Amino acid sequence: MLDTEMHDCLCCSKKVHSLFSELSCDELIILNENKYKVSYKAGETIYKAGTRPVGLLCLYQGKVKISRMGMNGTEQIVALKKPVDFIGFRALMEEKYFLSSAVALEPSSVCIINKDNFFKTIRNNANLALRVIRILARELNELEGRLLNLTQKHVRARLADALLIAHDVYGQSPDDGVLNVSLKRADLAALANMTTANAIRVLSSFAKENVVEIDKRNIKINDLNALNEISVWGR
Repeated sequence: MLDTEMHDCLCCSKKVHSLFSELSCDELIILNENKYKVSYKAGETIYKAGTRPVGLLCLYQGKVKISRMGMNGTEQIVALKKPVDFIGFRALMEEKYFLSSAVALEPSSVCIINKDNFFKTIRNNANLALRVIRILARELNELEGRLLNLTQKHVRARLADALLIAHDVYGQSPDDGVLNVSLKRADLAALANMTTANAIRVLSSFAKENVVEIDKRNIKINDLNALNEISVWGR
């Protein structure tokens, strides 16, 4: 749903955590031109694989999963996004089609910045261009590490990794220690590259060992050290 409320990059409270934190007022004014915000319901698709980027997508609010479909039609989640992450960034920079899809895990809103204005700002700001290169390099390193883990680790270690990723990206509630994201078992399975049945089985074993506590979709990590050990040693 298109949100007509104006969200000015100059006044954005989240700017300090974004790629644009060091831009001048004039540069932020350029990025604001023709910018708009779109709201999505939980489960709604933000973009689909095979489509082209319409602009720079900045997650303003909510949580988003980035996934790809395998040859056998199974989903694999390749990344989790939080505010103020960019989504579909590599496709925009390459000016190619999206290879993945983005879906809102909860009610979310995305600021869409005109790509010509974004490229204009990069061309005129060497420091911004360097920060973009570093973001792309970091994403590539993370993907390479994930690929290695998913192909070499056993199911227990892979599910431990999935929980650790959710913890690293979204954190946990200070009140009850529950992960700050509600993931379906199918989403956990897609993040760990396993069947939903295996994800349910392994998660239950973690609960029996008191590594985690489970209440429907709410997951509390009781022993982060034990989860890290499972990630490394698989037991």
